[in-house]
Amino acid sequence: MATGVAKTMKEKFGDQFELKVLLNDSVEARNYSLKGSTNVYLNGEWVPLDVATSKENMKHYLRKVLG
Repeated sequence: MATGVAKTMKEKFGDQFELKVLLNDSVEARNYSLKGSTNVYLNGEWVPLDVATSKENMKHYLRKVLG
């Protein structure tokens, strides 16, 4: 679910942020203590789960964060 939200937001916000989709068993993920399957990290901050899994919430969040 969050992967779909992330890809939709990348289409909407274009080059305002870099998108990487990583699985929790990836080399990059080993540096984090992940407690579930949905984790979104943006500008050094964890995105709340209710935001990460909702297109509408993520759209509002990105507008606020990206300006």
